[in-house]
Amino acid sequence: MSDFFWNIRGFNKKTKHPVVRDWIRRGLFQFGCILETRVKEAKASRIVESVFGDWSFLSNYENNRLGRIWIVWSPKVRVTPCFKSSQVITCAILLDGMTEEIFCSFVYAANTVEQRRELWQDLKDHQDSPMIKNKPWLIFGDFNEILEDDEHSGNEEMSYTGLREFQHVANYCSLMDMSYQGPKLTWSNKRDNDLICKKLDRTLMNDSWIQSFPQAYCVFEAGGCSDHLRCRIVIKEGMAKIRKPFKFINAAVEFPEFLPLIQEFWASTEPLFNSTSAMHRLDKKLKLLKPLLRKLSKDHIGDIVKKTKEAWGILCDRQNTTMLNPTQENMREESIAYDRWNFLSILEEKILSQKAKVHWLGIGDGNNKHFHRAAKVREVRNAIREIHREDGTIAVTQEEIKEEAVRHFSRFLSHKPEDFVGIAENELKQLLDFECDENDMRLLDKEVSAEEI
Repeated sequence: MSDFFWNIRGFNKKTKHPVVRDWIRRGLFQFGCILETRVKEAKASRIVESVFGDWSFLSNYENNRLGRIWIVWSPKVRVTPCFKSSQVITCAILLDGMTEEIFCSFVYAANTVEQRRELWQDLKDHQDSPMIKNKPWLIFGDFNEILEDDEHSGNEEMSYTGLREFQHVANYCSLMDMSYQGPKLTWSNKRDNDLICKKLDRTLMNDSWIQSFPQAYCVFEAGGCSDHLRCRIVIKEGMAKIRKPFKFINAAVEFPEFLPLIQEFWASTEPLFNSTSAMHRLDKKLKLLKPLLRKLSKDHIGDIVKKTKEAWGILCDRQNTTMLNPTQENMREESIAYDRWNFLSILEEKILSQKAKVHWLGIGDGNNKHFHRAAKVREVRNAIREIHREDGTIAVTQEEIKEEAVRHFSRFLSHKPEDFVGIAENELKQLLDFECDENDMRLLDKEVSAEEI
């Protein structure tokens, strides 16, 4: 399942129609939007039918005479409009094969800071709405504002008012960029002199979207006939099950079984001694130790979030029991339940902070929600979703991506240029002033005796 958006910068020119039509056909999209069409309402239906065929069409001509936002969708999709303004249209969308609706806000922000404040307020009102709150929500389009300092190529002094207001809205609504591929900057002023590029187009998502669609990603690519890059969004449900590499959990050193396990394993394996193979032997011992540490972590840390919640529930039950029947036995059971919950809660915080790689918050103040969100966002953003092969095809499954990565780096690391001739012995002598005498050469070639070892 996929959708798209593109600031086409005028859609009256017929030369742009086949470009969009071909992209829609090849992309197998289910819905999307075209921005800044500059098409008058009387001509809109004819152009939509020409480019999108039997797709349905929704716009905001009642809010702007040039219909700044066109939303189109295939017959397989159900779209229910929820909100309209001159800068955003929000719809509830039910995709083919899905049972739950998602919310999408199609954005084409105004050019001035003052006008964009209306958009920011609309998005904050969306966040506070019971209809959208805690539901998967995607906001994408041309925001006409950057979100970070490094999303601007120009050297002139920037105005930070609009940037800060955009950041405030993103924080208020708990929005973050979807994992994307392609260039970071998405718009260019196309000037030969004083060239400026910015990231004005983006796809934002809320926490509920990450939980529901952790594999979703978007791709920015050149379309040729606009000063904006176009974007396709790939929506995938569920998380791909892949075998993760071994990673040592720092909190494992606090388990009472940790040191006895290491000592017993070290004593039962071949001891290390100074030799040319010492590093190789150490590497083998550590590899043999991995399954034991993996099992130890699984026994104590597996489903740590679930275990912590269960321990908290048991603690609450024990507290209620103590209040209803205040006896020493009930108080003792409550104390045991509290110690277990406290241990698991601290352990959960340490594990999540390591996964999130967030170090600036002090341990002990219960930042579990923050760490869990940061770890999830980092996992989603760092994943590789697709790779373009040399022949133009795209590898999308985990196995295809692995095969292409191995093929590329095997070829890259073993490549030998046709004009490679190596280096001659006399050239090496010119580079190196020192040369071993004959006695040193014989000693280097001599076999090492047992006495020397």
